[in-house]
Amino acid sequence: MKFLFILIALPVLASKCNKNKENDGYLRGKVVRISCASFVVQVLNNDSFGEDGWKDMTNNNVQYDNVFTASNACKIPAGVKAGATIRFKASSSKPNDCVYCMMFDGPPTAKYDITDVMIEETK
Repeated sequence: MKFLFILIALPVLASKCNKNKENDGYLRGKVVRISCASFVVQVLNNDSFGEDGWKDMTNNNVQYDNVFTASNACKIPAGVKAGATIRFKASSSKPNDCVYCMMFDGPPTAKYDITDVMIEETK
């Protein structure tokens, strides 16, 4: 009888020990590069987000997966620096009033707006 009770209780108890956080809509990413022309982020917790195989032509063609360009870089807090790990929400790119320089630095083709940016860790 005790064995039967344990078998019934085990799945209930195991479901309470889920270590994964619930999906709160936030992505976690590393700021790969900031220039006057682009703000490049590599997503760390979602493999289906961004562009794969992008090469950073300004850094010896180092290759990254899951990267995108923030199309609203002027709305990102000034304290965010290259190398920082951030939490943010992303949405499809919308027209905005951000001004960029005319320099071409080979940004990823994937573009998203990011909001609710929080710095988790700085380099």
